[in-house]
Amino acid sequence: MVRIDQRLYQQMVDHGYTCLPNEACGLISGHDEKVEQIWPLVNDRPSPHRFFVSKTIVSSTLDAIEQSGQQVLAVYHTHPGTAPVPSSYDLQSHQDSTVKMVIISYKFHSPRSACYSILDGRYVKHPFHIGER
Repeated sequence: MVRIDQRLYQQMVDHGYTCLPNEACGLISGHDEKVEQIWPLVNDRPSPHRFFVSKTIVSSTLDAIEQSGQQVLAVYHTHPGTAPVPSSYDLQSHQDSTVKMVIISYKFHSPRSACYSILDGRYVKHPFHIGER
């Protein structure tokens, strides 16, 4: 079960709000499925349906995560107008089956989120606990 405290979760939600009406994206790092840090990224091709981050930015962020002694637990991104379920594009774009996918949806009055394991173009909902450390 991926566990994230409310403060870090709110950082992701706030990042998404600042990018509306477009998608936001970032990385989540920590240990043993416990989130310790959020790494917001810049969507280089702003769109309400896609996100793209340059290889240079991804590489430098991955280096910083490694230097922090943490590991990448998940990629997060937002769905401004659709439910928090992976799209076919999300499934095709997800490169690493050991890294989860967290989606935050702004379709509803209050943002909703879900976490998934992705393998061979398929997704399975993964437990995601938002609460105190």
